[in-house]
Amino acid sequence: MTLTILSIRGKPIDPAISLIIFFFSALIVGVIPFLYHDTAAQNFPDEETLLSFYGADLCQLTSTTIEERNSYACSAFLLESAGLSAKTAPIAGALLSVTLTVIPILQFSRIPLGVLLVSLAWGFIRAIFLSVLSKDMLSACVVLLSVVAAQHSGFGLAWFLSSTIYGWVVRKYWLLVSAVWLGLRLIRKQLTVFRLLVIIVLVYIALALTFQIALGVTLDFARATVNENRDVGAEGSRTVIEAVIASDNALLQALNATITFFRLAFPLELLRFGSVSQLAFISIMPFTFVWMVKVIVEGAKSSNKSLIQAGKVALAPLSFLIIEGVFEPDFGSFARHFAIVSPLVFSAMALAQKTELAEKRLLLRRRRAAAAVSSSPLFVRPTHQDRIS
Repeated sequence: MTLTILSIRGKPIDPAISLIIFFFSALIVGVIPFLYHDTAAQNFPDEETLLSFYGADLCQLTSTTIEERNSYACSAFLLESAGLSAKTAPIAGALLSVTLTVIPILQFSRIPLGVLLVSLAWGFIRAIFLSVLSKDMLSACVVLLSVVAAQHSGFGLAWFLSSTIYGWVVRKYWLLVSAVWLGLRLIRKQLTVFRLLVIIVLVYIALALTFQIALGVTLDFARATVNENRDVGAEGSRTVIEAVIASDNALLQALNATITFFRLAFPLELLRFGSVSQLAFISIMPFTFVWMVKVIVEGAKSSNKSLIQAGKVALAPLSFLIIEGVFEPDFGSFARHFAIVSPLVFSAMALAQKTELAEKRLLLRRRRAAAAVSSSPLFVRPTHQDRIS
């Protein structure tokens, strides 16, 4: 295993300095859950809600009907079974935050400074939200398993099974994430930027028709329900996602979801708030989205196994983003949820980079070989011994 080196403007820096930078970055990410736990417990209601289900066997894990399971009850059951409490939550949050930040970084051969800074920014956001007991700790375990498997052939199975189980037990919309990933995986060879856009619209049309026919609700019913019942001043109330096009027409609902998708990918409307945290999120989300799409398209065009694998990995966070365009009630919640899956973007980029570096090394060797051949004389002057023999 080669040591990951930090590069600045394409030039690698000393490996020892790189290691020190990575170490202190991990240390800062790991400290945040301990420093922020009390504040997070006051600002985020998840911990209090989960603790209210501790000791009560209300999950009904063995039930074959998904509607019978309460997401908080099942999350509480799983977290309690793992021995987690309000006191140990920062420890679990620190471990998850550090591993989800460091592992993708170490998967790079040479990580550019800009990529490192964006990855660390997501790590800081992730550490804040993992400071307390939450359902995100369970989804973080799903992503961690997938990040570890990202460079292996078993990634697809690990991601699909773990995300499906998580959706079945905890968050139902993750079942849609799994289904969208599987669908994109099957047609990945045909993906271009334009075709991706068309597919996203078609996914939203299919979902809108399904919701309308099977459930008798609009596509954004979940978001609307959460926002209607939200108290003024509650978490995320300032950054609620309102429908740009409110309609009962399935096609217009799909159009609105597509607009919301790009509002999440490029959250420039948050500029009006001007807070440091929101400005940081505005800065990193577009870069992450563009990098993700780039890896997907490059993987679709390539015959290289590593680059193909990178494209499959990048499809996971894209599938999540597509479904978030339907369910996410506010930008704060989106930042929290996407921070959990964002490590998969960097794992995909690391795979793609290794392919790029390997191709550059091969090209350099060929150029050196060609130069060696061209510099050798075509005719060698015979020596005295050659002439008399």
